[in-house]
Amino acid sequence: MKDLIRKFNTARNMPPSILVETLANLVKRKVRRYYIKIFPVTLSDKQFFKAINHKNLEELPPFFFDPDDREKIVETIKKEYPASIKQTINDADEICNHLFDLLGSGKTELGKEIDWHLDFKSGFRWNPKEYYLRTGKHVDCYLKEGIYADVKVPWELSRCQHFVTLGKAYRYTGNEKYARELISQIESWIAHNPVELGVNWACTMDVAIRAVNWIWGYYFFCDSPSFVKEFKIKFFKNLFLHGRHIINNLEFGHIRGNHYFSDIVGLIYLGILFRETKEGKKWLEKGLSALKEEMEFQIYKDGVDFEGSISYHRLVTELFLSATFLCIKNSITFPQWYMNRVEKMIEFVMYYAKPDGTAPQIGDNDDGRLHILANYGNWNRLDHRYLLSVGAVLFKREDFKQAAGEFHEESFWLLGEEGLRKFKMLPDCKLSLSSKAYPQGGFYIMRHGGLYMIIACVPADPKAPSGHKHNSRLSFELFAYDKSFIVDPGAYIYTADKGMRNLFRSTKYHNTVVVDGEEQNRFDEDGLFAMNLDASVKVNRWLVTKKYNLFDAEHNGYARLKNPVVHRRQIYFNKEKEYWVIKDMLTGEGGYKHKFDLYFHFAPMELKKKNELSIETDNKNGANIMIVPLETEEISMEIEKGWVSYSYGKKVEAPIVKYSKVTEVPAEFVTVIAAGQIPSVEEIGMNMNSLRGSMKEIEVE
Repeated sequence: MKDLIRKFNTARNMPPSILVETLANLVKRKVRRYYIKIFPVTLSDKQFFKAINHKNLEELPPFFFDPDDREKIVETIKKEYPASIKQTINDADEICNHLFDLLGSGKTELGKEIDWHLDFKSGFRWNPKEYYLRTGKHVDCYLKEGIYADVKVPWELSRCQHFVTLGKAYRYTGNEKYARELISQIESWIAHNPVELGVNWACTMDVAIRAVNWIWGYYFFCDSPSFVKEFKIKFFKNLFLHGRHIINNLEFGHIRGNHYFSDIVGLIYLGILFRETKEGKKWLEKGLSALKEEMEFQIYKDGVDFEGSISYHRLVTELFLSATFLCIKNSITFPQWYMNRVEKMIEFVMYYAKPDGTAPQIGDNDDGRLHILANYGNWNRLDHRYLLSVGAVLFKREDFKQAAGEFHEESFWLLGEEGLRKFKMLPDCKLSLSSKAYPQGGFYIMRHGGLYMIIACVPADPKAPSGHKHNSRLSFELFAYDKSFIVDPGAYIYTADKGMRNLFRSTKYHNTVVVDGEEQNRFDEDGLFAMNLDASVKVNRWLVTKKYNLFDAEHNGYARLKNPVVHRRQIYFNKEKEYWVIKDMLTGEGGYKHKFDLYFHFAPMELKKKNELSIETDNKNGANIMIVPLETEEISMEIEKGWVSYSYGKKVEAPIVKYSKVTEVPAEFVTVIAAGQIPSVEEIGMNMNSLRGSMKEIEVE
């Protein structure tokens, strides 16, 4: 019944034309289920050439790089990215040996013949002959007793993001073995993945990303003698069928996000490739229209993606930049408001980047990318700065250039020699980022020199998907001088482990207060990618001065409890003395006791107790911080073993500090986090009155 209501609400919010098209496709797909194996989706050579109007397959539209500039490109790579060639060839050789490290698998040999339907981490295999809509209903295999499979593994492999690495190795060496390997993998994939059969057609997003990476691969190999006419026809026919599948299976709805947007980017790539055909024109027209619609729908005016995840903001920014620049290369222009919003998306990347260039990971992180253009075997999941070097060129921003640190190789493959030249022509500047608020997106960033804190106030937006949000309201990450100290533990895993999935997105796995063991937002009982909109954040005050920052906000996620509680958090950042004072106030109806737990999740490092309640990090090299509670009445403290996940499928042990008290409301925690030169406990005690005065300043400023 609940699922029926959800579908009704989705249909009700669709534009009439979209609804009619969606219903027609739904009926068609349901009917096809019964005769797909008898009448498979095929495209004869005659049908294909009729569809493309006998277009010459050698006439390729402009791309990010010119395939004829091989020698010039290689010389630039040798000069600008000397380590890249050896790394690329090594990665490509491993790909030729079918050695892959995906989603935390570790390097795994997949054998002579790749099984495209296998989760090689668990050994579970999806039925390659099952209709894709039926297969799609079984991707959450945790529901099947005793099965802990992850559908993302075959999907990730079938995205074929490794084709770029094979292509680069071919460009660097001229060795035909890389061309033969790409041909072998494509022919194997086509043979074992008939259209609309098997798990690799179940998610349109992955179909679209695969199409994009096949196109990237082709541009690297298009002049290879191994690419004979018969293979080219087979290749383009299957790409054409990808386009038909995408347009008929768009992941559109009232609640839509990066999946639908990936579909759109796939249509734009395919639409440009088949631009001279009737269907290609339709795909491109739909893609361009939706690209602008989704910019308004999915991206807030302050430039933040509406899904509440920093890592998904990176993915969506990459999607927008890739599609936008490919269009520009093909003489397709965009309105100024659209380009301004793209610029704001990149500006958000600049501000959320920590002083060491790494990104926080508030919300989900599944290593999601459109294409991996550099360092395929070891790309840094938390370094988003290649987006800044692209933005520096597109928008002539000196601050983007400085924040990027360099013209990243990813940027070179998108913008080429001309982009590199423009980047170098931009003057250098001294980058001095100040504190910054993103009120629509729900992020507040405190900065001063090497000190940094980002606070999550993700809104309860009914039009935004909740699937990639975590229970992180009023949580934060903290960086001081040379390292991250207090972090968001990340996401770790999705469908392969229901318990760990819910643990990593739970309230207690964030740096905030848990009331009575409850969640800020209740999880949806039907799956692992939804939660109720219980917690709305209200920001009471955001103040930035030369001497301090002030943040004051509250959420009502616990107002639904039998004995309601409101959590209000005030953070005072003293820039001169380099400390934060965090005051957590829990209010509600008196006379009822509650259990309050305040969590601090540390990056992997050693901690030592200064006394029963105070903690100091014990890093032998570099900076340390201290946590000291100012309100000690009825408080207990313990150090627990926890986990931090910096990439999908991997986790490392890390300590958690938990302060607890059982008391009636009103109740509060007042905590000092000191950076820089660590004061002694006695010194903090002597200055307690002045620190309390700081809290008064919060209340009256």
